[in-house]
Amino acid sequence: MSKQQRYEGHAITVCFDASRCIHSGKCVQGLPDVFRPDVKGQWIYPDAADVTALAQLIATCPSGALRYERKEGDNEQAPEANSVTVEANGPLHIRADFTINGEGQDSPRATLCRCGASKNKPWCDGAHNEAGFNDAGEVPPFNPDEEPQAGKLDIKPLRNGPLYLVGPHTICDSSGKPARVCGKSAMCRCGASKSKPYCDGSHAAIGFSCE
Repeated sequence: MSKQQRYEGHAITVCFDASRCIHSGKCVQGLPDVFRPDVKGQWIYPDAADVTALAQLIATCPSGALRYERKEGDNEQAPEANSVTVEANGPLHIRADFTINGEGQDSPRATLCRCGASKNKPWCDGAHNEAGFNDAGEVPPFNPDEEPQAGKLDIKPLRNGPLYLVGPHTICDSSGKPARVCGKSAMCRCGASKSKPYCDGSHAAIGFSCE
């Protein structure tokens, strides 16, 4: 369930969805005068920084928990080409014009669970750390020089199965290097595949259960 909070400033409104936050710390470390955690009540102060600097920082929030609405000027746009980056020992980082089961999203950024342990699937909740998830985030090169296409990406979390991605996207390894340009892919989210980041059917063997 979304836990959307809105903090309105003179020139920009900061929106925060606690259910998506993976506590990367980029906001607090980047603009500590704006983002003040561990306090009661309001913890985001949009007017405590330059609007452009604040917007640029929010765009680095990996999970999409933070987004902004400027009163003048452009809001964040989806990238021209969709990318799915495999974090070592962590989630899939989505940067895309994407939907989840056809449902539009407020942010072009997301982190999706691939360890199988998140209690907030399909979103990552940081459970990979406690679960001891271990995967180097390597992606075998296939057609890295192919020109990526523009278009909508629909992410379908299959029941008891993988994340099925339909639409143009580039899969990148943990260093951010493009490895595969494709129109469809099935990405492991049970944590057991021996062909990570791709699904190899191991979810059935381990009895993975998830809507």
